[in-house]
Amino acid sequence: MYCGIDLAVKRKTAVGLLIDNKIKIYFVSTDDEILELCSKAKITAIDSPLSYSKGFREIDREMLKLGLKVLPPSFMPSLVERGIKLSKKLNSIETHPTSSMKLMKINWKDYTSIKDEFDAVLCAITAYLYDNGEAKAIKAKDGEIYLIDKKMKIVKENSDYIFYFSNNSFYSSI
Repeated sequence: MYCGIDLAVKRKTAVGLLIDNKIKIYFVSTDDEILELCSKAKITAIDSPLSYSKGFREIDREMLKLGLKVLPPSFMPSLVERGIKLSKKLNSIETHPTSSMKLMKINWKDYTSIKDEFDAVLCAITAYLYDNGEAKAIKAKDGEIYLIDKKMKIVKENSDYIFYFSNNSFYSSI
């Protein structure tokens, strides 16, 4: 099982659980709910900076050099604090699904009306790819961010929140 967390502070957090090539989306409020869902995950990918900095971290500067837009942790201290707290309790990596979408040349609006949901899906897939040595790694002295740079087929099927990932093709039903 792999977990993807589109972490939020003022709204519900979207959590994607990838089990047997299907990703189920949950919207939760508390850290306990997140931990209950993700504690058994082999890898959890979190959409949040997982280290502090007064400005941009070196890893953020590496992202910016690649044309990927990120915000410094100091712009979102509550989110970063929550992300670090969760990361200490989970086998986790940092990811940035908006940057993955840019690399994949896709737009979340083509798949769903809820960006947080799609971010959680990409986070879960990033965790899976990381575990299989296929995630794109951006590295610096102060951190690492893992992204998806592979093209995937995405197909709408039903009106539920189950997503499928199989044979290098990624299928979504929303």
